[in-house]
Amino acid sequence: IEELINELRREYTMVLVTHNMQQAARVSQFTGFFLSGKLIEFTTTVELFTHPRQEQTEHYISGRFG
Repeated sequence: IEELINELRREYTMVLVTHNMQQAARVSQFTGFFLSGKLIEFTTTVELFTHPRQEQTEHYISGRFG
């Protein structure tokens, strides 16, 4: 599926909703983190996974909850 996503994104804009953070990190250019239906953070995927601005995002990607 990831190969297909990478192929299709050359021609299309896609929205992928997943709980699989590793997959999101591999295939996305931008990532949004939602918690209880609210958008907590939206930025480039690299920025979100390496330097999250919001404490809730940091806690989720580090496995402190979720």
